[in-house]
Amino acid sequence: MDQDQPGRGRHEVRWCFHTTAMVEDYDATRDALARLVGSRALEENLYEDAGIGRRGGMTWIGDNSIELGEPTVEGGAVDRFVKRFGSHMSSIAVQVADIDATVAHLQSVGVRVASRIDEIIVFTDPKTTAGVVIEWYGGESENDPRFGTPIPPYPVEPLLDVTHMAFGGAVVDDPGSAAARLAEVFATDVTFVDPDPAPGAPAAGVSLVDMTLALWPIPPRQESLALWNHVYERAQTSSLGVRVPDLGVALRRLQAAAVALVRHDERSIVIDPAATGGVVVVVVDALPPGDPRRA
Repeated sequence: MDQDQPGRGRHEVRWCFHTTAMVEDYDATRDALARLVGSRALEENLYEDAGIGRRGGMTWIGDNSIELGEPTVEGGAVDRFVKRFGSHMSSIAVQVADIDATVAHLQSVGVRVASRIDEIIVFTDPKTTAGVVIEWYGGESENDPRFGTPIPPYPVEPLLDVTHMAFGGAVVDDPGSAAARLAEVFATDVTFVDPDPAPGAPAAGVSLVDMTLALWPIPPRQESLALWNHVYERAQTSSLGVRVPDLGVALRRLQAAAVALVRHDERSIVIDPAATGGVVVVVVDALPPGDPRRA
């Protein structure tokens, strides 16, 4: 990495590197997201490391990336996740300026490093980060458009005109307290707290510099099914938000194509994860409060 890079020598989150979903069938999820929200594969590779064991790669949606992975090694980390939770969001990753400085910062705020994959990738213990699994990345990915990788054309014409990856979502025990803790961990800001959110709306947000980590409370079982068609029993990453220019147009296109929906109102549409290959996709036409791209 360039020694003159801004932030070198100190902890700094530069941007959201990617959201992450681990799924039973990579091809099915990749193709469903391409059809629905214009996902474009930036890479496809195979990690045969016994501790990881996944096939997949980064894909681009709107203005950011989501990693999709299918288990390939029995008992590997991806296999264990999918067996426990099914196809679902698994973590969120941030790009940092200096991984060693980030590790020192994390230790200073009481965050435990769960694993250091190599000299540039660190995962932290979610017990010390409000239940959210976070990957910290200090390299320069050869498959990241922010480091010059061309964004490929759409493989198919998508149903929705997605302009932004609006947010990564998580369910947590107490959104206000979790937002404060995560802002301390990232060394960013709490972007909003809503003590009385509308049904299904996020209750708090944390800056990831170029987008938002949106937080919901963990709902009771029946409410969870009604909101997400998924039962959440603990804090974890939960959804992917995408922004479109007009929510009404998006709803009509989805309904005309007979895409299964969990719910919809004037603020958002939640696509049934059965239609996306496991990813809970939330469609909005406004970025969250405090999001830097609203300026």
